[in-house]
Amino acid sequence: MPTDEPLRDEEIQWLNTYEKNVHEFFRTRFESSSDRFEAPYPLLKRFTSSVDAVKVKANGRSRFSAVDEAHNELCIASAILENQGPQFNCIKYEPRLSGCPQSIDFLATSSALKVYVDVKTIKPVATDRWEQYMKAQTEEWMPDNVKLMLEKESRGGELWHNRFAARSGILQYSLELEKKIAESNIMENNTLVVLALCGDGFSWRQDELEDFVAYYYTGTHRTDDPFSLAESRAIQDKQIVIRKSISRFACMQRPQGDVLQTRLTWDVQPPRFPNLS
Repeated sequence: MPTDEPLRDEEIQWLNTYEKNVHEFFRTRFESSSDRFEAPYPLLKRFTSSVDAVKVKANGRSRFSAVDEAHNELCIASAILENQGPQFNCIKYEPRLSGCPQSIDFLATSSALKVYVDVKTIKPVATDRWEQYMKAQTEEWMPDNVKLMLEKESRGGELWHNRFAARSGILQYSLELEKKIAESNIMENNTLVVLALCGDGFSWRQDELEDFVAYYYTGTHRTDDPFSLAESRAIQDKQIVIRKSISRFACMQRPQGDVLQTRLTWDVQPPRFPNLS
C-alpha cells in the first residue's frame, strides 16, 4: 500500500468510525473504574491524537503504527483493571521512575503486590527480505535440525522478515526494560515487572515468544529454536549481558482494526514439548 498519498474519503470514513468505536468502548470502561484508574484521559488522548495524525498527514498510512501502539496500551490498561487475581486498587499511567529519565507505562498496586507493566508493540514493516533468507540458509544461521521452509512466490521474503525482525524486537525491548529496572532500582519484595509484547497474531505468534522466554530465564537456547544460532552470535558480538530482571513476559494479540484483543497471556512460559534433537 502506498504511503505518500493523502487518504481517500472512504479511508477517512473508516478511521472516523474506528476512532469513535475504540474511544467510546474504553472511555466507558475507564469511567466505571474511575476510583482506581488515575487520569486515564491522557491515554485516551494519545489514541485520538495518533488517529488525527494519520488523517491529516500525507503519509498517514505509514504513521498507523502509532495508532496500534496507543490502542494496544488501551487494551492492556483495560485488562489490568479487570484482573481478578489480585484486583488492583490503584493504576497509574506513565508514572515516573526515580533515578531513571524514563517512565514506565503502568503501575498497578494491590494490598500485597506492586506490578510495573511496560507495553511494546511489535509489528514489522512489510519488507521482502528474500535475499536475507537465502543468506541465512547458505550461511547456516539456523540449527541443523530446524528447517524453516518458505517459498518466494508465497510472500516468503516478507514472512522471514516478520519473524526475524520480531525476534530482534523482543530482545531489544527486553534489554531496554532491564536498563530501566537497573537505573530505577524498582525491584523489591512483592514487586513484579512485566514486559507486555503486542502483535496482530500474524506477523509473529506467542510460540515465538515462548522460545525467547526459554532462553531468557535459563541462558540456554532450545535446540529447536530456529533463531538460536543467530541470536547467540548477536549477543556474543555485541557483548550483551542478560540480567534476567524481568519478572514475566506477556503476549497480547489484536488484529488491526479490532477493538479488543483476541488473546492475552500474562505469564508466557517456555514450550511444553521437549527439544528436538
